[in-house]
Amino acid sequence: MKDGKAPRARVGAWLLYVLGRVLQVTGLVLTLVAATAFFGTPSTIAMLRMMLVGVVFFVPGWLLARRDPQGR
Repeated sequence: MKDGKAPRARVGAWLLYVLGRVLQVTGLVLTLVAATAFFGTPSTIAMLRMMLVGVVFFVPGWLLARRDPQGR
């Protein structure tokens, strides 16, 4: 390979990247569902808890997907 990395390491980098993106999208969808499902209802605490779960998914996904597996 041109960059000297083993193919297995590149596959692992891509898997981590894809996992990060999946976690990001899951977190965003959970946050969107929380915002729309509880809009206009008095259950603010439930909405905030569900949004917190979305953030708990999003942040690790963002940390995993920061590193581009193509090296750019």
